[in-house]
Amino acid sequence: MTSTQATLPMMSVDQITYGSVDRMRMKGYQIIGKSAGIDQAMSSSFCKWAPSHSSLEVDQFENNVDAWGLSYFPINDQQFALARSVHGAPEYSGRGGLTVMTRALVLNRQQMRQYEGQVVNLARIAMSLGGLILGDSANEVLEPFEIPENGFHLSELASDFTDSTEPVLEYGVQRAIVQQIQLLIQRGARVMVIGRCDPLPILSNVFSGLETQRRIATSFACGLKPTNRRVFQLQFTQETLSQRQHKELQRSNLEIIQIEDVLQMF
Repeated sequence: MTSTQATLPMMSVDQITYGSVDRMRMKGYQIIGKSAGIDQAMSSSFCKWAPSHSSLEVDQFENNVDAWGLSYFPINDQQFALARSVHGAPEYSGRGGLTVMTRALVLNRQQMRQYEGQVVNLARIAMSLGGLILGDSANEVLEPFEIPENGFHLSELASDFTDSTEPVLEYGVQRAIVQQIQLLIQRGARVMVIGRCDPLPILSNVFSGLETQRRIATSFACGLKPTNRRVFQLQFTQETLSQRQHKELQRSNLEIIQIEDVLQMF
């Protein structure tokens, strides 16, 4: 037991894992494990959002093995998934590359209110306690995960979960992007941020400027390649998109924020 767990009241939240596995009864991307509170309908909904093969973004500055994605989305009207996706073992099917494995915490609406919808803070606290970490992929029955009943203040992020890398963008540029996103989200728009950045501090500051109910309702993804299959309200991509892809995004009624355009303001 950690000192945090010993001093704070804790609550149990459900867990679910997803990835590519070779089982006698089924092969390919599927639910690997789940805790008792996850029923079949919730599992099916989760599968529609979870990333599969070649879904993680990898840029020229990072190792393919170190790539990760963070996403947050509703499973139904009352349950929400906070998911972290990473590369796993080499793909067994012959497609090449590495598998994409996802571990998620599933919280109900009341539990999200207890964290005031501060999803990035929730992810940071969970990871500090060993949550959202890829574990034994063969374990089909997962125990609920224990986290503090309420969120608490954390230092402001500058780059990644532990600020282990130098920020890509200056603070003023980050703030300008945050303000643009907040205005669009408050209007109910779907937003795509295109360009290299540190999404976690941007996300954290965007959510801090929204009311709790809006935070809970705002799905997002970073580190995942854009796809029409997963409709997030806010998504980050560092990939260079073609003209055709830009047109497709615009046809999807997405508001686009180009980081290059923001940089020209400074």
